[in-house]
Amino acid sequence: MDTLAETRGLVDSAASAADRQAALIALASALYEYDAGEAVAVAEEAMVLADSRGDTHGRAWALHHRGWAVAALGRLDEALADQLAVLDEFERQRDRRGIAHALMAIGDIHGEIGDSSVSLEYLERAVAPMEEADDKAGRAALMNLTAIVLSHEGRHDEAAHLLEQVEAIYASLDDPLRVTMAKINRGFELLSLAETQGTGDLVPEAAELASEAIEVGRALQDGGRSTLAYARSLMAQVLASLGDEEGALVESAIAVAVASEGGFDTLATEIGLDRVGWLTSAGRLQEASELLDEIDVSSRKSDNRRSLARATELRADLRQALGDTAGALASYREFHRMDKDLHSDAAERRARLTSARLQIERAHNQAELAQMRVAELEALDQEKRDFLASVSHELRTPLAAVLGFASELAEAWDGFEPEEARGIVRLIARQSSDISNIVDDLLTITRVEAGTMSIYPADLDLTEAVGALVEVLGREANREVGWSGNARVWADPTRLRQILRNLVINAFRYGGPQVRVVAQGSQDGVVVVEVRDSGGPIPPGRVATMFDSFDHTDDGEKNPSSVGLGLAVARSLARLMGGDLVYDYDGESIFRLTLVPPTAK
Repeated sequence: MDTLAETRGLVDSAASAADRQAALIALASALYEYDAGEAVAVAEEAMVLADSRGDTHGRAWALHHRGWAVAALGRLDEALADQLAVLDEFERQRDRRGIAHALMAIGDIHGEIGDSSVSLEYLERAVAPMEEADDKAGRAALMNLTAIVLSHEGRHDEAAHLLEQVEAIYASLDDPLRVTMAKINRGFELLSLAETQGTGDLVPEAAELASEAIEVGRALQDGGRSTLAYARSLMAQVLASLGDEEGALVESAIAVAVASEGGFDTLATEIGLDRVGWLTSAGRLQEASELLDEIDVSSRKSDNRRSLARATELRADLRQALGDTAGALASYREFHRMDKDLHSDAAERRARLTSARLQIERAHNQAELAQMRVAELEALDQEKRDFLASVSHELRTPLAAVLGFASELAEAWDGFEPEEARGIVRLIARQSSDISNIVDDLLTITRVEAGTMSIYPADLDLTEAVGALVEVLGREANREVGWSGNARVWADPTRLRQILRNLVINAFRYGGPQVRVVAQGSQDGVVVVEVRDSGGPIPPGRVATMFDSFDHTDDGEKNPSSVGLGLAVARSLARLMGGDLVYDYDGESIFRLTLVPPTAK
């Protein structure tokens, strides 16, 4: 089945813009190995369609395939920029498969420039999202690329093991073409292992793989030209390793012809260079010279400087075999110059691509930080709105009562019995006190957080300072509050009353029916004032936040919401006076206030 022709047919028969876009993306993916220039044009057409449809996800995939194609054209800087942009977009969309493929492409680009460590880093990063996406074909492609990088590092055993796994995955996907290419690649790794280990034990296995691949390439006919060319090249290498140069020349000649017919010029050049070496070794110097001239012309035309350098090295060997020592020396010098330039260019390209990658990643990180800051500001803005709504509610409720009752008294004073009027006035006073307390807490926490809160401590008798307050609070709430203790402390009387007022009101709101205040001195001289209630324990999660500013709860009518400042103000003031405020439970809920004795002033 001619997949490329079939995909072109899908583009032509697309019934909608969405279908055409999807077909173009598939065509770009299938094309880049055959005609990278056309693949770029097809991917860009898909991008235009995606833009017109507002399809950012489709555009990202089209750009991803464009990146592969421009990399095949040698435009690695451009390819890297494409893939980094794609990675950013896929991360925003949380597309695990897209993330994996973008990371894989970036790893491949770094592998192309010889930066193996960075390449392997990106390829390793792609493993987890690829597995999460359950993309078997992508996983096989990722392992194949990893094997290539490992091979470049001389880790042929690891590469061969990975390629064996690649074969198994493609076999499970019923993809004989890719199974065969994995076998060919594994065959080359086995030959490299045989050479480095100095043993021929692996050569027969490589020969068997080559034979299998040749049969598959033949069966695929036109669709298997590159496979057949690679398989013939592998067989030529096998025969050469066995000392059969004539056999290697026959297989390499077939491989060059097949690659050329299929339009795989770079592959034909690589195989041709191997063939030049074998021709020279076999003494067929005229054929070697003619083939070398052809390769030299085609390499210069395509600006394939790597092939030109190798051709120059082979020409030095050829001239040496012809007895032209001076020419051989000149070619060797030229080869070393070209090789040095190649390494210099590679180093410069690595540095340039690394710099570009770091700049893009830095910009990406800055964008993420900016987004986080925006989110923080939005959250802060929401907190302000929630706070204003809460304060507005807390002030509106008592204020409405004050205004309502005051208006009734003003309009119909004579209609109330004296005791009834006094009750209304007491209610107005209590509601006004609630308003005053809220405003007092707001002003206090603002000054505390701004660092402008002033404390004026004095030597106090707790019975005088607290007893009357507890009595008033109980009377206003129509609740009985127990009070016991007798100690002297060094504290600001106004702020101490504010602390205890907040704690007792908190117990009224959220605690059990019985509330009591107990003061006593401890063995180290510290004075402890406990506000206890008979309610159950406060949940640990609530304890962790209840002393934060504006933290409040809302459990319905039993525990109405508040501004959420009472406990925060109480603890802040306690610490400003050298003490502290903590929560405990021993069968009763306890808010334990510690204060310093007068002798510590």
